[in-house]
Parts: sequence; structure tokens; C-alpha cells
Amino acid sequence: MGEPELGKRHCWECLRRCLVCDSTRPACNRCTAAGTSCPGYSQVKPTRLRWLAPGTVRSRVSKPNRHSSMSAEPSERSVCSRNSEPPRPSQPSADHVSISRFGLYTDVDALVHGAEYYNVAIFPDLCPVQELGSNPSIYRISPELIREASSSPDYLRFAMLCMTLSHRMNRTRGDPGAHHKDMAERFYKYRGDAIRSLREFISVEGQCTADVAVAGIVSLLLADAQQAASLNWRPHVEAAINLVHLRGGLAVVAASRILQPHLLFLSFVAVIGNTTCPASSILMAEAHLGALDAIMNLSNTTVTSFQMCAPALFAEIIRINHLRVRATVHGSHMQEETDTHEALAQEAYAILERIHHFSPEHWADIKPRSRDDWTLMGRIYQTAVALYCVSSLQSLAVLPTTTTTTGTTTTTPQSGARARLLHQLLEQAVASQRIQRFTLWPLVVLGVVTSPTHGDGAAASAAARGFVAAQLPVLSRCVGTYVPLTAKSVLERFWASSGGTGQGQWDACFDRPYAFFTQLAVDTSRILAD
Repeated sequence: MGEPELGKRHCWECLRRCLVCDSTRPACNRCTAAGTSCPGYSQVKPTRLRWLAPGTVRSRVSKPNRHSSMSAEPSERSVCSRNSEPPRPSQPSADHVSISRFGLYTDVDALVHGAEYYNVAIFPDLCPVQELGSNPSIYRISPELIREASSSPDYLRFAMLCMTLSHRMNRTRGDPGAHHKDMAERFYKYRGDAIRSLREFISVEGQCTADVAVAGIVSLLLADAQQAASLNWRPHVEAAINLVHLRGGLAVVAASRILQPHLLFLSFVAVIGNTTCPASSILMAEAHLGALDAIMNLSNTTVTSFQMCAPALFAEIIRINHLRVRATVHGSHMQEETDTHEALAQEAYAILERIHHFSPEHWADIKPRSRDDWTLMGRIYQTAVALYCVSSLQSLAVLPTTTTTTGTTTTTPQSGARARLLHQLLEQAVASQRIQRFTLWPLVVLGVVTSPTHGDGAAASAAARGFVAAQLPVLSRCVGTYVPLTAKSVLERFWASSGGTGQGQWDACFDRPYAFFTQLAVDTSRILAD
């Protein structure tokens, strides 16, 4: 394969079609992926092409036939795309986007171009994840898959187009030539079409519990979260889980391979979303604890389950969420109910003890490859989950905010040391293309526990906050999602406020439920093939 030229000259075919060329020589990857013979980069236009300047059409008619589509042919449409590599500071930006005011010509054509964008701009960024172990959910979108998708329900296709458009907008943020307004208009058009299509589908008797209905709800959840189209993400999760309950519950539905990727994602989002919300807003914590075995079994269906959080640690997150709910129920009376307070505190210390005894090295040993990466992520989540446990339960007075030792656990001094360790570990992780995209939740945890009024070591806390504030926009652009920027806004508002005075710290950060994840899509190939 050739190397891209630093000058970023477009080949004649990409220039003719108003596409972003990756400038690879002797033939660009975009032409190769589209099955087109690349005409090259010579100074003279190839005579075999009929040249049309960007934005022009062959002809215009005064009164177009109302039954016909737009007059221009598919090859003359302008679509938004970008090259497969994020722009490096030492190279000119290649994120220029040309997009027609008239939109894509048909939904099928839009699907083809969306798949092409995925193959050129998104798939290459996912390839390093394969170095962690074979992941069947990471693949190029083949012509066969496009044919299968073209006959799938409209809402799945529209959600996929929302995902690619959102990725383009997040990757080209700050580029004045990126035509964000046009892309945003198209995003919301497809989003509205997807919602209407899904509503019509599930209104038909007998279809609301179908696999494809659950997949549609999950796809809308991902599209909304990726572009921050709606911060009210929970109705999506609740609707999908209600459909699962109508079919017998998580354990029953998970027995079928078709929906396993969707159930795994739903479990992750519901649980991780409960961590970044006020304790009074936690939902389904008891149900998650009751379905713990089924959730753990789902984690075996993919290499990077739970965004590389070890299942044993994810189970402790579920237990912490449940403990927060119980502490909230007792509320202001807890200090008077000594037995209840002691019982909750002992459970908290037992959780911390299990987290402490988790071995990232042993967990990494069972992974197929990249042991160092797995060990690093194991240590990151071990530290982050411990910090979440202490900080969130201090908010509810389950754990003391002063220096207190019970058994082998010392809260406040250890929390300061853990925060410094998490900062050091994350500095290593964000430099790796393989694991960078899995660091969002640990970054948020670090941001909360290093607030100006939380913990000791003002200089170290300030450095950690600066690190988190700098990394979240980078992560947003790298992955192509707005979610890290939402996290940055929440944390900066928390840092600017008083942040509480010890008690109430964790809950004071989150005024509403947030779901911080970087997953862009869920594998629907099993549903399309069914």
C-alpha cells in the first residue's frame, strides 16, 4: 500500500465527486474501497472523465417532474467524508468537508456512502483494538452487508447514518469549512425519520418484543448520546429492558446469540450510568444485582466487554450502586440507626477489600495478547472503582470523610494516593491507540475526586484536573463522539462551584443522570443475517 503525500493533493476522481481524498499514491484508498480505478494526481485532467466543477450539475430544468428524484446523478452528489487518519499537528488538516445543500439522493445511496465513510474513517481507528484480541464485532462493511442492511427496517439504516454524520461532525469540529450546519440538519432529519419508523414498527401487535425492535432502541440511544441530541438517555434503556422483561428476562433472552451484543451494551450503560448520577436517581440497582450472573455470562461474549473493565470489578460497581440506594432510603435517619449504619459500612469495607485483592496481572494472563495493555487497564479500573466506592459512599455518610481506619482500610489518605496513582496510569493509557478510547469513565472519576475541595495535595489535584480537562476534548475527537465534551462541561461546572465541603461531594457533581461511554455502535450483523 502506498503512503499518503504530505501535500494532500486530491486525485481527480475524488475531486470530481467532491470527496475527501486520502492522497495515497499511486492510487487513493477511497477509490480502491469503492472499486473505482483511481485516475491519479497528474496536473492534467484525464480526458476519460467528463469534468464538472464542484457544486455544479449537468443541466437544470425549470419545472422538474414531481415524480422524479433530483436531476443530478449519484456521482454528482456532494457527500461529507474524511480521511482515515486523524490529522497530525505536523501535517495539514485533511478534514475539509463538502456537502450538498440538497442532501443525499436516495436512502439507499445514503446507506452506501455511510458504509463507505465507516470503512474509510471509522474502521481504521478500530483496528488497533484488534491487537487486544480478536473481536468479531470489528469488521469492514462489505457489499453483502450493505445489501442485507438495505432490506432492514428503516430505523436501523437511519440510525447508522446518524452515527456516521455525528462522527464527521465531531471529527471536524472547529473546521470552518466543514459545513456543520448542513450535517446537523441532516442528522436531525435522519433521527426524526428513525424515531417515526421505530414508533410505527413497535405499534404493530406482536412486533414490539422482536429482536430488531430492541436493536432499534439501542441504535437510537447510541445516536442520541454520540451527538448529545438528548441528555435524557434513560427512557431508551428502560424501554429496551422492558422489552427484554416481556420476553422472560435477561437470562432467557441472552441465551440467544442474536441480541447478546445489545444486551451487553444495555447492561453496561445502565450500570455505569448509575455511577454518574445522584444516589436518589439510581434505577434498577436491585435488578442488576439479581441479574449479576447473567451479566457476567454476557461478558464472555466479547474480548473488550464493559469497555475493558474487568467483570469482577464491574460486579463491584453493581454492588456499590445497590449500596448507595440502600443508604439513600435510610437517609437522615441512618445516623440514628447504629446497626443499619454499621451494616452498610461493613459492606462498603468488604467491597473495598475485594477490590484491593483483585489482581490485574492474573486477569491479564487469561487474555490472548497485549498483556501489558490489559494489566494497565486492570490497574486503572481497580483504582477508579475503589475511588468511586469511597467518594460516593462518603457522600452518603456510609464511609467517614475524616481519617479513620477499620481493619486494613484507611479511607482519606488512601484516596489521595489512589487519585495520584490513577493520574499516572491514565497518562500511560491515553498515549495508546489500543486502549485510549476505553478511558472515559476513569477520567471522569479522576475529575470528581480531584475537585478543589476534595482530598489533599492542592498542586497534585490541580495537575490532575488540568490533565482531565485537556484529555476529554482529545478523546472526543479521536473517537468521534460528543460524550467526553459533556463530561468536561459537567466536571468544569463542578470544579467552579464549591463542590461541597467533604460530605456530598460525589452527588454534588451530577445534577442529573449521565452515561459516559464511547461506544459508537453495536454489532447488528447477526440480526441482519437472521
